[in-house]
This record gives sequence, C-alpha cells and structure tokens, in this order.
Amino acid sequence: MPHGKYQPKQLGTLLNILRSHRASGTLHVKATIALDAQARSRVLVFQGGEITYGDYSIPDRLSLAKKLTKQFKPAMSEIAIKFAREKATNSTSARELLEVLCKIRVLSWEQIESFVLARTAIALEQILPYAGQFQFNPTVEFDLTYGEAHRGLNLSKLKFNIARRYKEWSYLAPTIPSMEAVPHLLQTDLKRLPLPKVRQHLYQWVDGKHTLVDIAEKIDRDPLQLARLYQTWAQIGWVSFKENLASDRKNLPTILSVDDSPTIQMRILQALGDRYRVLLASNGSDGLKLLLLAREPVSLLLLDINLPDIDGLEMCRTVRSLPKFRDLPIVMLTTRNTLVDKMKGIIAGTNRYLTKPIETEKLLKVVSEFV
Repeated sequence: MPHGKYQPKQLGTLLNILRSHRASGTLHVKATIALDAQARSRVLVFQGGEITYGDYSIPDRLSLAKKLTKQFKPAMSEIAIKFAREKATNSTSARELLEVLCKIRVLSWEQIESFVLARTAIALEQILPYAGQFQFNPTVEFDLTYGEAHRGLNLSKLKFNIARRYKEWSYLAPTIPSMEAVPHLLQTDLKRLPLPKVRQHLYQWVDGKHTLVDIAEKIDRDPLQLARLYQTWAQIGWVSFKENLASDRKNLPTILSVDDSPTIQMRILQALGDRYRVLLASNGSDGLKLLLLAREPVSLLLLDINLPDIDGLEMCRTVRSLPKFRDLPIVMLTTRNTLVDKMKGIIAGTNRYLTKPIETEKLLKVVSEFV
C-alpha cells in the first residue's frame, strides 16, 4: 500500500500522477495545517484515474442518498429511499442505489454530480496548500460513478470550482484572513443578541479555539457559506478574527461603506482602516441591516449609487426617512458625474457627492469633516 509525505502545494502533483496512471483506489490524506494543530484528514476516491468522490470520510450509501433527496426532492425522500433499497440487489453499492433513484426520476446524475463535486472542491481546497502524509489503498471503497458512461467528476469543473472558491475567500480577507481564521466573541452578553439561532451557534462554537473550517466540519456546512455569515456578524460587532480587537478599537468611530466592488471596498478599507472602524456591505439590503444592527453607532455612511438590489439614491432616501439617521452624514461615492446625478444625490439627502476614482488624501479629508 503506497504511502509517504509531501511538501506544501505538492499534493496536486500526486493527484496528477494518480490520474496519469489511471489509478483506482482510495487516497487518505492527512494535511499538516500548523505544528501545534491536529492533522486534517480528507479522503479521495479514484476510478480509472478520475476522482469520483472527496470529503471528510467515505459516506454510508444511505446517508448520502438521504442528503441528496432532502436537498433536491425533500417531500419524497423517505419513500423514495425505501423503494430504492428494495429494488437494489447489492446492499453495499452506492452506485446501484442512486441509479434506482435516477430511474424513478427522484434524482438526476447531473444533480448527484453537482452535489458531490461541491463537496469534493471543499475537501481539496482545505488540503491542497499544505504539506502532509498520504496513504493510497488500491481498493475502491466507494463505487460511485456518474451517468451511463460510469465516469468520474468533471475535472475542469472541479478546478474551476476550487479557483472560484479561493477568489471568494480573498474577497473576505479584509474581515476574515483565511479559512483557518479563529473567531472570537466581541459581544460577551449573548442574551442581548436578537436572533436565538445565532445566539445558540455562537455560544456553542465560538470559543477562541475552533477555526472556521473546524466549525463548518462539525456542523456539516460549507465553510465559505459559513464565512459569509461570520463576515456579517463581524461587521455588526458580534465577533472578531483578531484577538483583543475589542479593547484596541472600541473607541474608533464607525464608518459603513456600501459598494458592490470588492476592489473599491479594499481601497476604502486600506485608506480608512487605521483611523476608523470600517463596516463593508456589497448591496443595499445588507447595508441597511448593518446600519440598524451595528453594535456601535455608525458615524458616517459611504454610499455607491450602482448597487445590485436597490440603488444608492433609494437607500439614501430610506435612511433619511428613519428618525435616528436623519442627521447621519452620507457621502455618495460613485462614477456618475453629471450635474443631474449630483442634484439627485442632494435631493435624496446626501451631504457630499464624490466621484470615483478618488485619492486617499481627499477621501480622508472629506471623512474628517464629518467624523
């Protein structure tokens, strides 16, 4: 049974070797995330050199079928699985059980592959960057393949999915440094949080020890989806990914920037982050939530006009209609530069109207006039 060690970012080379040799079997990987951390175990199944499954571990065929039917046909889950079990002749074959579910049109091979591809991409993104150990068992421990051709996962889609996920992680970087980041509670009085489910989750999992990946694995969630929730909670002021942040920054004025461009948001954070506590929202709906739920009152609102849901002018009017925000400084920061656009901004209730691109010194000067 081949086994060995590999260096950081060399796991991809090992996968290519298995692919070129059209290997079939199960690859058990233990990635070393940090010297003082427990190794991260993931498993990949190969058939004919193609990856057919990847996850924390090899699933029980019934548990996989239940997850699939609950996601795609929840109303038929129990009765469909019961029927498939009666029709399948091999009590250990995941492929045969899912094939029955496809024949009765409860599932499709496209749905099954998309579900497994997503989980495999998650497993790979969590081990590809690191060094570790591997053990390859030539026995195929899970017989799942896809479609009438009994093929593996689409490699191009898998690579694209992983690349997309890394890019999305980078967008979260101003708030969440990486998937290995450890959240810390800022709101110590959890009873004050308005959402019971959030309160229960934070109480159970945010202990200053578990990383986002750890938490996601424990609750069987996509860590990237979980990170988006944590980003909102961090911006509201419930959690932080920096130790002692509460004592270091609690007295800084809070600025909310609403803009759907990650590039612009990064520049605003870089320009203002040393002097102000900056909250970021990519659309008007999230911006309004942050404005209403922020632990510390927002001192200034930076607002783009071109937002994906409601436009900035509408959001400005909405904010001004709320008594507690009638005197809140609002600065429009947009690419629209006509006299008509500026007049619309003034009528909507903005205090200043700035056009992009804007120099850091000018932005700081304008912000300092109001905060």
